[in-house]
Amino acid sequence: MSATSDGRLARGEQRKTRVLDAAVQVVAQSGSGALTHRAAAAGAGVSVASVTYHFPSIGDLRQAMFDHAGSRVGLAFRTIIEAGGSRTGDVPEICGTFAASLVTERRVDTAAVLEMILAAGHDPSLRPLVTFFNDRLGELLTPYTGGRFRALTVAAAIQGLVLGHLAQSDADTARGLHDSVVDLVRRYRAAHDAGTPASCSEPS
Repeated sequence: MSATSDGRLARGEQRKTRVLDAAVQVVAQSGSGALTHRAAAAGAGVSVASVTYHFPSIGDLRQAMFDHAGSRVGLAFRTIIEAGGSRTGDVPEICGTFAASLVTERRVDTAAVLEMILAAGHDPSLRPLVTFFNDRLGELLTPYTGGRFRALTVAAAIQGLVLGHLAQSDADTARGLHDSVVDLVRRYRAAHDAGTPASCSEPS
């Protein structure tokens, strides 16, 4: 492959990333219904033809945008886990730090992901992506919470807390969310360590 071809491929990937970044901004600011090829093109500073080249249908663009934002949220979680260590006692703090980051530095990605989760309620094409996203969170939490069902329950509860705090962005709000998530994870861990009461048991 020639250097010229390499350069074109690199520019194409950069343009594609700009389009996805712009799509995330559109959804985070105006909702999933506002995402169009034209809106993404305007945000990215490229032609509509450039957007449709990479994403022929609006469904393709929506799914790629969801995966783009979700991957960055997932990467943020992994980065925090790696920084915090893997000891059981670290897990509540890791989860609290992650939740606080979702309403601060990862705010736009988080808003886009939550918008698309809501959109999946009436758009079946998005449901496999929502399931995949939730499964990834579940895989990360399972070793710490004592089981997959418990992990998915904790993940859903964290999402609900984040959604409730997303309308605000001050430091006190982020700290309150952090503390709520720390308490939540500690309670689930304590229930597991105590023998997993029936109300929290894994479904058969």
